[in-house]
Amino acid sequence: MKKAFLSPLFAPLFYGVLWGLLLAVVLIFFPEKKFEITTDGQIIDVLTYIGYGSMLIAMLLFVKDFKRKMFDWSIYFMLGVAALLREAGIQHHLTSTDSTPFKSRFFLNPDNALSEKILYGAVLLVIFGALLYIAIKYAKHLITSFFKLNTITWSIATFCSVLVFAKFADRFPSHWRHIHDLDSLSREFIDIWSLLEESSELFLPYLVIIIFAQHHFLKKKA
Repeated sequence: MKKAFLSPLFAPLFYGVLWGLLLAVVLIFFPEKKFEITTDGQIIDVLTYIGYGSMLIAMLLFVKDFKRKMFDWSIYFMLGVAALLREAGIQHHLTSTDSTPFKSRFFLNPDNALSEKILYGAVLLVIFGALLYIAIKYAKHLITSFFKLNTITWSIATFCSVLVFAKFADRFPSHWRHIHDLDSLSREFIDIWSLLEESSELFLPYLVIIIFAQHHFLKKKA
């Protein structure tokens, strides 16, 4: 069992099989509830929050594996907390005049307070700085180890692929409407892409748990 868990194919198969199964169940048995299932407080939302809570607990449980890389672990934990807060929609409750402080239009809008622009600009710099630090430090290793079928690298690649797809699914309907100069989109079209986005995002924290657990067992095995 542990051998299968430590296979480089485990994370891709875990995501592919469970995501495909989830979509099949919804589209076959609950086709009229696609939108309802993706709304706040429904099953996908609940499972997502359970995932993020479990992810942070897992990070704390595996902290001893990062004795020599505590700064890196601190960044991972900070990003995990930021992801949970973002999922909870905290960005929509931070400003006095705008919907969210983490979009370019917030900083370009003269009606928004300068103090808020400085504060949330600093927050963005810290987050992007942390991501840049991790990317620069591990990019070369991740690229070379991917072709060597490194387990952690393949799991991280799965996580990144799911994240990119979720962001694509989130933006696609609005871009489609803009490209084709449409006044509106059909409810069915919007519901399908909302389901694709929310259901794929659901697995992000669980993939992080897998990465930390695989790192733990491989470290013990070494």
